[in-house]
Amino acid sequence: MADTLAELATQLEMRVKDLRGTRDHAALLAAARDAGDQIERRRGTLDGDAHEALKVVQRMTFNAAADCWPGWSVPDEPIKSDHLLAARDLAERSLDLVQELGFGPLRLGTGAWLVGAFDLALGRYDEAIDIFRGARQNYVDASAPGLVLLTDGYVAIARQLAGDQANGEDLDQVCKRIAAGGFEDGDEWIAQLRMALDVFTRQNS
Repeated sequence: MADTLAELATQLEMRVKDLRGTRDHAALLAAARDAGDQIERRRGTLDGDAHEALKVVQRMTFNAAADCWPGWSVPDEPIKSDHLLAARDLAERSLDLVQELGFGPLRLGTGAWLVGAFDLALGRYDEAIDIFRGARQNYVDASAPGLVLLTDGYVAIARQLAGDQANGEDLDQVCKRIAAGGFEDGDEWIAQLRMALDVFTRQNS
């Protein structure tokens, strides 16, 4: 039995970690959601640091959602919209905790990006673009120019999939700017963007 809320959060996170990498997205999402619910329900009923427990929930919900985003690689099976919606809810929950815990613009940008990434996967291109632009501003505020460009790439993907290529840069142009920037993770970011475009173009075909 956990004596503190933080200990309970750590125990629950270990259960969720056991499901990561199993490719059972339904079980992973349910476990992360239920773990977060347990901790939220028990705030104030156990001694301990609620702040630390919420940090665990934020990390756990973000990681579980990110594991279920189909844009990392070409999926072996058709993308299931119910899994995407459940994962988006977790991503939004994680973002809310980033705001509550005051983690700052870099983490806000990444949290918002993940929510937008699920809108992209769901074909909600206008919503995705709006969220990506908000994430971009957070990265500007955090002085993270590489992540600004990465987010520009996701905006370009959403615009291309929406059939709106008349305004703004296309993905090739963004990738050239990333390559020219000499970023340590630049090649990885370019590959990530091109994979996402491939995955969601296949999904739409």
